Amino acid sequence: MTQKVLLICLALLLCVFGGAGAADSPSEKELCAAFDHLEESVGTPSGMPEATYLDTLLAFLDNSPAAGTVWEETRKGRGTGVGVAFSVPTSMDRFIQYMYDPDIPVSAVVPGVVRLVRDNGSTPSGKGTYARLAEPEGGRETPIAVRSRYVMEITPDGNSGAYYGYDQNELTLLSSRNGRRFLLTASRQTAPSDVGKKGYPVATRDGGTLYCYSGKTGLTKAGLGWVDSYIYTSIAITVYYEDAPGSGTLKAVSCKWLNAGWMGKNMVRPHHIAEGIERFAQHLGRFLTSPNIPEPQALAGLVRQVRESGDQGLRTVLGNQLEALVAPDQKRASMMDREYVKGLDREELVAGILSTHVESLMAGGDPAFLNGLLGKNVGAKDTSLLTRRIASPVSEIPAGADPALN
Repeated sequence: MTQKVLLICLALLLCVFGGAGAADSPSEKELCAAFDHLEESVGTPSGMPEATYLDTLLAFLDNSPAAGTVWEETRKGRGTGVGVAFSVPTSMDRFIQYMYDPDIPVSAVVPGVVRLVRDNGSTPSGKGTYARLAEPEGGRETPIAVRSRYVMEITPDGNSGAYYGYDQNELTLLSSRNGRRFLLTASRQTAPSDVGKKGYPVATRDGGTLYCYSGKTGLTKAGLGWVDSYIYTSIAITVYYEDAPGSGTLKAVSCKWLNAGWMGKNMVRPHHIAEGIERFAQHLGRFLTSPNIPEPQALAGLVRQVRESGDQGLRTVLGNQLEALVAPDQKRASMMDREYVKGLDREELVAGILSTHVESLMAGGDPAFLNGLLGKNVGAKDTSLLTRRIASPVSEIPAGADPALN
């Protein structure tokens, strides 16, 4: 799949950076300057990115390669960099309603990519601004910018078998250019991640995939179970752009720079990043095209219903979900028993219930199954919200394993 990275050759570079038929494409120098500016904008407390740099990025997107193309995106001192072009099979409004509704956790949209997100410094006004993104034709006349800080925990990486949690700042901008709306996200990790822990995919009876989070340090890759691995730095810039004004599809380009490994060494190869971005695009498309997925308002209502459950009720529901969906003889099934559920905190329980439900729906599961469990097994009402995040301390990095970037 990602052997497409090997297509990074002179012909592709000429196409992207100014070959025949791409007279309006920015130069590589101009594009790197735009990336640098957007990365700097992530760390500023207010204001909009400069229009010149946004125009550069959108001009590149106008002339970007076809969906599925992968290329290296080198920036000095930023670790391994890769860009991927992909398509999003929905309108901008519907995309925002799912991905940026404050009541719908991102783990319920791409459960195969994100385990959970914990806010870490976002303000009530910032969350209100996120809600503004979903207003009809939001950003068309006046740009809307949102800044947030959160702890992201990802599902086990397909190459190493480890999952990580890390704190990052993010800038989200919704605006328009020549009548076409675009949504830009730029994020940068604030500190090295927690140490990588072993995670395992577990197949379900209905053909879906769940993940078991062991809590044990190391990689699942043969011979590397002993490794203390970290994501030292991660920088990502992604733009979603309407194919035409008001169209029902989006074109997207995601560029990511990653420095991760162990003993201070960057072990990331271009195909690792490419596979991660492609995985996100695949899971997002699968969610948006699934006939079983509730409309945004109905999904948000289900999330609120889950939030109203007490901790013991949540443990009962998730335990029943896992018993129903994972066959006892399935590999790793024994690791996801009631004791496993008992060790999860509230954030992990809520995210686990929602991601398990959505994964089942996308595999053709019964939409009424979770409602039945909630009706029978919810404990005493607890008004704590999923958005009441708990800050997670970031692991200290051992001496001699300092990240490449501060």
